Amino acid sequence: MDSGDQALAARAAAALAVGDLVAAYDLAGSVLAQDPSSEAMQHIQVLALARMGDVEGAHRLFETFGLSRSADPHRRAAGARLLKDRALKLEPGSARQAAFERAHRSYLRIYRESGDFFPGINVATLALLVGRPAEGAAVATELLAMPDVAAANDYYTAVTGAEALLVLGRVEEAISELGRELVRNTADQGARASSRRQLALLAEALQLPAVTRTRLLEPLAAPSAIHFTGHMFAADTVRETSLTTTIAQALDEDHVGYGYGALACGADILIAEALLVRGAELHVVLPFCEEDFLAQSVLPGGGDWAGRYRSCRDAAASLTFASTGPYLGDPNQYGYSSRIAMGLARLRAQHLDSSTCQLAVWDGENFESEAGTAADVRAWREARGRTRTVGPGAVRRSLDRPAPRDPVPNERALAAILFTDFSGFSSLPEHALPSFWNGVMRAMAEVLDRHGSTVSSRNSWGDALYAVTPSAAGAAVIALEIQEALAKFDYESVGLPTDPGMRVGVHYGPVYRARDHITGSWTHYGTEVSRAARIEPVTPPGSVFVTQPFAAILALEASEDFACRYVGRIPLAKKAGDYPMYRLVRRDA
Repeated sequence: MDSGDQALAARAAAALAVGDLVAAYDLAGSVLAQDPSSEAMQHIQVLALARMGDVEGAHRLFETFGLSRSADPHRRAAGARLLKDRALKLEPGSARQAAFERAHRSYLRIYRESGDFFPGINVATLALLVGRPAEGAAVATELLAMPDVAAANDYYTAVTGAEALLVLGRVEEAISELGRELVRNTADQGARASSRRQLALLAEALQLPAVTRTRLLEPLAAPSAIHFTGHMFAADTVRETSLTTTIAQALDEDHVGYGYGALACGADILIAEALLVRGAELHVVLPFCEEDFLAQSVLPGGGDWAGRYRSCRDAAASLTFASTGPYLGDPNQYGYSSRIAMGLARLRAQHLDSSTCQLAVWDGENFESEAGTAADVRAWREARGRTRTVGPGAVRRSLDRPAPRDPVPNERALAAILFTDFSGFSSLPEHALPSFWNGVMRAMAEVLDRHGSTVSSRNSWGDALYAVTPSAAGAAVIALEIQEALAKFDYESVGLPTDPGMRVGVHYGPVYRARDHITGSWTHYGTEVSRAARIEPVTPPGSVFVTQPFAAILALEASEDFACRYVGRIPLAKKAGDYPMYRLVRRDA
């Protein structure tokens, strides 16, 4: 591995540690593209998917990489961990107990082969969970006698000791061990989240009182993720000093470690600076190209906002453009960007088993406005989020902003865009086309008809379907119901001996809405429609692939119903670039 790959590998490990699981997966993939045999990067990709909740995807990778043959017990144990994760997805009962037994046997084999404390503590915990407390106690006692665990000079040995004590029923000693500084101060948030889930499972099995559970798990709580927003205002040294103090207090009280938002002059930049001062991660999401954002949202504030913008941007952990196009004078561009930032904050909190909040520097007025701070607060509250507000005080908010270079000529709206493509269509013989039309296409039409009131426009040609809905949740339901309906279809009846399946791609973004000059029906068009059309050709048959903006909006609108499993950066069709893509599934899948 050359120095460049070593640097990427170090960044992948660091991303996994801070819970930036998407970045960890992508960085590890970049190293594997050059060195496919790197077990360390294979292990990171498996763990990243597992921590994102994609147990089956992680298991497929584990098998593909052959990590069960690794000489490293921790890497071999990833397979046992996935068996345990499978068990946790099952409802309590005999099936779940049998799944825990399989995980127990897998960990036990690795523990007896290696004598390593990591598989060992899982053996002890799982023995307790399957109803063999004496076996769990015996292994826990073995672990506590190990010199490394007894000394507990790092996070992993300290948490292992605490978990062993808990298995033995020595609850107060376990709480004391978790309260040590080396546990509380560890920066490996991914490990903390895994430990917290494991200890919560044990606490439930031991039927600990709620107060005791809180004391047990509190030291492992991950920092929260916030969406931040606020009013633009002119440079004002006196007022900024006061606001900075109040913002810092708010970040402290919510234990914030991750912030997602824009970098407009005024409140945005003050919050971003406060995040960086406290060592939190800053993730910047901008609504359109940087040149126009500076002109519209930074330079009008005067002073040194532009320099402070650049300092924050350069220090940010990530920079995402909701669109790389220009500002069109469309308030939806701001709203779209803000909602992506909100969804990304929620996705990050899900990965770390943490909480989210919105921090808004807001005067409490104009709640019905189309865009801006009030609109952001409304969107977050509609998504059942908690908002902490800070009053801006007497700042000058009347700023001169230039007219857009390219004003909007037509009505625009935020929408989810769905395209389908049948992978075996071109091989159909002529006599099979009517059966395909009356079978496959009819099945999709019936799905759309069931959701007719939520479909803004639809069209078809050949094997393709194009549909637009105003909400990501509505599009998710339609996409999955299409695949479920076609999974029952008899493809042999149309002359296909195998099940090629439908490819479904979905995106979300601002689109133009207008009457189609040819059909006379309402239709939607624009750059985001073109991007959506590039997704389904790279989607595996039978699957639904969605973009990161769609995944973020869905996390905001309907995270309890759907999950988006990360599949990596995928090159889109027609050389449209590579984008982070997700596989859409129902939450319980």
